[in-house]
Amino acid sequence: MDKSYAKSEEKESKLGEWILFFNILLIFIWLLYELYASFNTEPSYRWEKSFNIVGLSLGIIFVFILLVALAKSLIKKTFS
Repeated sequence: MDKSYAKSEEKESKLGEWILFFNILLIFIWLLYELYASFNTEPSYRWEKSFNIVGLSLGIIFVFILLVALAKSLIKKTFS
């Protein structure tokens, strides 16, 4: 494997991780907004509010874990 090829592949990987990081960050912000909006709207059904709170909270937790893992990977690649 050529050195320039390996360096190019490393740059592509790093760029892809940055794009993925910003996409997941936007999804995280959107989920937080949806959770906030669910508290400020009147639900159509009695059980709708509890389903929104549980579902959105689990989604936020899952996306946050992905965001932390990706940020850790980016920090490791950037500073080493």
